[in-house]
Amino acid sequence: MEHTQKNKQIGKFVLLGIVFFVAVLLSSCSCNRDKKDYERDIAQSKLDSLAFINVKIDRYEKDLFGIPIDSLKPGLISLSKKYSFFYVPEDLDDPMNILAMKQYRQDPTIMSLYNEVMKQYPSLAWLEMDMSMMFRRIKYFIPDWKIPQVYTYVSGGDIEFPVKYADNTLVIALDMFLGQKYPLYDMWGLPQYITNRMSKEYLLLSCATEIARAQLEQNGGKGKSLLDRMMYEGKMLYFCDVVTKDVPDSVKIGYSAPQFFWAEKNQGNVWGFFIEKKLLHTTEFKDINKFVGEAPFTSAFSKNSAPRVGRYIGWQIVRAYMSKNQQVTLTELFKNSNSQEILNKSGYKPEKVEKE
Repeated sequence: MEHTQKNKQIGKFVLLGIVFFVAVLLSSCSCNRDKKDYERDIAQSKLDSLAFINVKIDRYEKDLFGIPIDSLKPGLISLSKKYSFFYVPEDLDDPMNILAMKQYRQDPTIMSLYNEVMKQYPSLAWLEMDMSMMFRRIKYFIPDWKIPQVYTYVSGGDIEFPVKYADNTLVIALDMFLGQKYPLYDMWGLPQYITNRMSKEYLLLSCATEIARAQLEQNGGKGKSLLDRMMYEGKMLYFCDVVTKDVPDSVKIGYSAPQFFWAEKNQGNVWGFFIEKKLLHTTEFKDINKFVGEAPFTSAFSKNSAPRVGRYIGWQIVRAYMSKNQQVTLTELFKNSNSQEILNKSGYKPEKVEKE
């Protein structure tokens, strides 16, 4: 596989992540079901024509841990063509890289993570099937999208980037999807509102989100205001609406059942709060992060409130916009960086309720 500059950078990032880890230790919707109003019609015959898209996931962790530790370098050389995203043969000329990889392989935490990955994910046939369906739907809605090569690996704790996507390559850290009760997550001090989404059911959604993020970054990114950020997050969630199948809305946004109920019931109150406080066009980071950033709840409201409620509102606005503007394609939505225009044409006007 040929290297592009971005591939090399991210591949190096993965390799350097392992070195850093060691250093720290040492010092679709079906045609037969009811279609929601925001969903798009799909011509089944056209979707069927994309049946040639069949994902094959290359499991770097399996091949890496299959190399005898006393012949690590020759084993890595033999795998270098298959896993050129992660490293190139020249990297193996540096004894420090070999040492770091050997320490990574022998580290007790890494071994524990790998063993649990193999226990929970002995086969990824189910993911290959689900991902094939998702990729077909993405290709259906974005015809010029290129099918990525997919890899999995054991990151050793890459909490911030459990899925990486760039330059037609998708890399999944399976050790970041071992379930919210996995003991190491608690030992690392991760809060429950983060670990709640570190399980199998969020794996495909995380991949969809990163693909959507890459598409949006090509078209202006997050913008500056709270409304811009809400539209950015709402577009990613809408992308999950159209490219994944039979996923509950609460899972898409990562809410518990009570949180999702709160968000649905109180969206009118939240929207009224945004208008009353003139927050939609604020560019203050603290204000923006309060409503879209990670937290156990939204601090402007009660401790029973849903977190990241600005993302939820942005999602509903985008849904309303796409429902009222059926001629707008997914590509056109992503290219439209005029958040105010999307809001105006959405007709979004949720009703207030008396109490939270």
